[in-house]
Amino acid sequence: MKQSLGKVLLLILLTALNLWGTTYQWRLLEAPKSLYVNQSGVVRYECTFSTNAADYTIDFKPVGNERFKVSILTQRDRIVEGKRVQTFDVLITPVKAGSIEVSLEALVRHTTFASIENASIGRDNVKKYDFDDEKVPLPKVRIHAKENLAALSGEIELEVKIDKRSVIAHEPVHMSLFLRGTGNLDQYVPYELNISGVNIFAEEPMRNISPDTAGFSGEIRQEFALVSDKSYVIPKITIDVFDTQSQTIKRLQSNAVAIDVASGFERSNLLDPPQLSDWSNIARYTLYGALILIGVILGEAVRRMWKLRPRRKAKQFYDDAKTSKELVMLLALTGDKRYDEVIDMLERGEIGLSEAKKKLDKLSTDKKVR
Repeated sequence: MKQSLGKVLLLILLTALNLWGTTYQWRLLEAPKSLYVNQSGVVRYECTFSTNAADYTIDFKPVGNERFKVSILTQRDRIVEGKRVQTFDVLITPVKAGSIEVSLEALVRHTTFASIENASIGRDNVKKYDFDDEKVPLPKVRIHAKENLAALSGEIELEVKIDKRSVIAHEPVHMSLFLRGTGNLDQYVPYELNISGVNIFAEEPMRNISPDTAGFSGEIRQEFALVSDKSYVIPKITIDVFDTQSQTIKRLQSNAVAIDVASGFERSNLLDPPQLSDWSNIARYTLYGALILIGVILGEAVRRMWKLRPRRKAKQFYDDAKTSKELVMLLALTGDKRYDEVIDMLERGEIGLSEAKKKLDKLSTDKKVR
C-alpha cells in the first residue's frame, strides 16, 4: 500500500513527540478542612500537562464510600501557554461524623502511536484506537466531619400555602409545601402529614434543583389534598435544617390553620320554603318578582312595536311600467279578470298611471288578506 507524504510526516512528528515524552502533574487547589454531616463542600483538583497533550484523555469517575458521598460538580479543560490544564470540582458530602480521608483516583488514557499509525495510513482492519491506561491516585484530602442531627443542611426556607379555609363536607382542601434555597435538597424525604379524621392524598415531591457549590439549589414542591366531613386543624409543618450560615440547627415552621367544614346539602332541605320572618329573604324574592314583571312588560312592548314596524313593499310586475299604454299591455297579458276594471279606466282616460298602480296595489293586498 502506497503511503502519502502527509501521512508519513504526521507519523514522524508523532514519533518525535513520543520520544520527547509528555508528563503531567496532579495538584490539590482547594478543599474544606471541616464539614458538618450532610453539608457539602468543594474539592478542586488540577492536572497540568507538559504539552498540549492532544493524545491524552482523563476518565475521572469519583466513587464515595460509607463515610462520604462524592460527585463531579464541574470540569474545565483549557490550554495555558501551550500546556493543557484540566480542572475538576468535586462535591464531597460527609454522611458520618469523624475524620474522613478522601482518597480518589483518575484514569489517564494515552492513545498509542501504533494505533495512530494504523489509522493514519488507512489500514482497513483497524476498528478503534488502542490506549495505554494508567490509574493515578489523586492528592489525599482529610476532612473533619462534625455531628449533625438534621436531615437537611444549607440555607433553606419553608413556605406553606392553603387554597381555602372554609369548605363543605368532602370538599378537598389543597395544601402546597415549598422548600427553597441551597443545600442538600436532593436528600429531601417526602413530608408525612397525619391528621385524625382526615383523608390525606400526597403527591411525590417535584424537584426543580440543579448542582451548586453548596450542594443543590432550587425549589422542592409537595402537594397535598385533604378531605373530611368535620372541621379540623392543619398542624404546624416543622422541618429541622442545619443552617450553614449560622452553623446552628434552625427549625423551619409554618402556622397551624383551622379548616371549617360545613354540612353538605341534604335533599330534604333543598325544597324548604323561605321563612317569611326573615326580611332578607322577603327582599330577595320581591326583587325576583319585580324582575319577572319587568321582563313581561318589555316583552309585550317589543311585540307591539314589531307589528308597527315599517314593512318594505314587495316588488310587483307592473312597477316598471313607464306609461299607461305599457301598463295596459302588461295587465292584459296576465289574463287576470281582476285587472279588467283598471284596464277600462286607463283606456277611457279616467285615471292616470300612478293612480292605476295604487289600485293594483290594493288588489294585491286584498288577495293576500283573503
